[in-house]
Amino acid sequence: MGIRPIDLVPPPDDAPPAVTLTRADELTVRFTGDREGTGPITLGQANMLGWIAKEKPYGRFAAGPLELPPGASMADVTAAVAALLTRHEALRTLFPGDGRTQRVLRCGELTVEVFTADADAEPQVLVNELIRILRADEFDLTVQLPIRVAVTAVDGVPTAAAVVYSHVVVDLPSMVMLGRQFTELAADPTRRQVGRQGDQPLDQAAAERSERGRRRAEEALRYWERTLTTIPQNLYAVPPALQGPGGSSSSWLWSRAAALALPHIAARTGASTSMAVLAAVCAVLRQRTGHRLIVMPTLCSNRYERRLHDYVGPLATDSLVSVEVGCAGFDELVGRAGTAVLRANRYPAGRPEDMTRLTDRISDERGIHIARLCTFNDSSAAMGPEKRPPGPADPTEADAAEAHRAMHETTVVSRPWGEIRTLLAFRLLDKQGQLILGLLTADRHRITDVDSELLLRGVERLLVEAAAGDVPLDRLDEVTGVTPLSRDADWRLVDSSWIQLSQTQRLLDDALPTAGVRVFAVPDDQGRTELVAYLADGTPVTPRQAHLACLERLPGRDTAMAPRRYVICARAPEDPTDLSAWQRMEVLHVGDGRQGTPQ
Repeated sequence: MGIRPIDLVPPPDDAPPAVTLTRADELTVRFTGDREGTGPITLGQANMLGWIAKEKPYGRFAAGPLELPPGASMADVTAAVAALLTRHEALRTLFPGDGRTQRVLRCGELTVEVFTADADAEPQVLVNELIRILRADEFDLTVQLPIRVAVTAVDGVPTAAAVVYSHVVVDLPSMVMLGRQFTELAADPTRRQVGRQGDQPLDQAAAERSERGRRRAEEALRYWERTLTTIPQNLYAVPPALQGPGGSSSSWLWSRAAALALPHIAARTGASTSMAVLAAVCAVLRQRTGHRLIVMPTLCSNRYERRLHDYVGPLATDSLVSVEVGCAGFDELVGRAGTAVLRANRYPAGRPEDMTRLTDRISDERGIHIARLCTFNDSSAAMGPEKRPPGPADPTEADAAEAHRAMHETTVVSRPWGEIRTLLAFRLLDKQGQLILGLLTADRHRITDVDSELLLRGVERLLVEAAAGDVPLDRLDEVTGVTPLSRDADWRLVDSSWIQLSQTQRLLDDALPTAGVRVFAVPDDQGRTELVAYLADGTPVTPRQAHLACLERLPGRDTAMAPRRYVICARAPEDPTDLSAWQRMEVLHVGDGRQGTPQ
């Protein structure tokens, strides 16, 4: 595969360096741009700053190689880096600690570290070690440029180069573009005389605050509101592990078979290979969870406007993809996935404060905690543009047979992962030569390595089967080998969410330490299941107070839900498990406890 373009998979924490590098020199790169300025941060920058502050994810660094053209000298390397800093204001931006402002420097300096290494070392090994060194320290974006560069050299001749950015100033498309431009600038001195290049983050911040930008933000909020009012609290609801949280882990599918199948599916359906993978993930989740509507946050780069095609800055933010899986065949599902992604990309998540107000309001109304528990992230664009097959849409029998034979080569590898909050995260890294699909989890006790492999191999089996033709979705159990999650009598489907009565009871016991409290699942006026809490206490309590106490303790309990109604009685019956006994008690207050509802 050559040098891996982007550092997306963290190495194991205990992995020793594969090569020894010795620091030999420091080169100073001076840059002067055509403007400086201070202004509000962009939506993308705000999302990245918030994500990093909350989770300190591995992805707070965006790292990759800088490809050296043949014959490039050290002077070519530093001149190319200087040109990039001059051209792209994002790379010379600081962020004061107020979390609302960016400051673009007009001029400054960047130090490029030079290391010596064994002349026989593989370029990928050198790049990996350079990235490890560059990632050793956090960025202090209040005073430090958000870019670091290092080079290995033998007798003064560069042999490998790598860059690490803060993810606050680049997304993956930006990284790919910067890498391509570096190589062009290092190869051709005539390209280094550059002026201002298109829209910069200060311009994007102004566009987002324009009248047109505000209208788009309002439309996006309405889309998110419509979607969030119907989705399950947790798409992949599994009970808490008896032994407690198991820590984060990851499993990775490496499949040449699926990579062989994807071009045939794309040619037949007219959709991209990424949409085929997303459709297969949705189908497998449908088979496993029983949900017909699969809704997952995924990243969208928002580069559909011409002015943003060459923009360097984080445009990626959450979009909410909603795919209805209740169709006859896989080909139709691929089309639905493509339509859902296009629709979601029109309505990316808005400003963090707006999204917080929206999710808080919907959480209050539905009695759930809205969080990114199941996600899909397509990073495969970092591996280069998609190559469409030149041949016909219909594969030959030999093509299909080759894909099936290649399944014997497939491997699923489990490895440690840095701390994350997402219960189930699919990450698509590559589709050409090998399908590299990862499944990350915040709790390997709830989603074991065996569970992860079951889902990943189910995706592969479905794609390989679909290479030969459309697959009826009523054959998912047979084709994928994925079995539905087991649910005993403790489980109830309430407001599109699978919840456990026992976990909801524990929520109430913790939130409402009264003389007696019990939750019951009862039919509402339309025959749907709703949760009703009965409680008694000598201390006055209102339904609103009870509801707020439940919501406060709900995060982290994704198989529980706050009740729909609260009935506060003068005292508890002798048998608090008897609903009819509660119904005979004197009622002091009754209500749903929702904001704005008379109690």
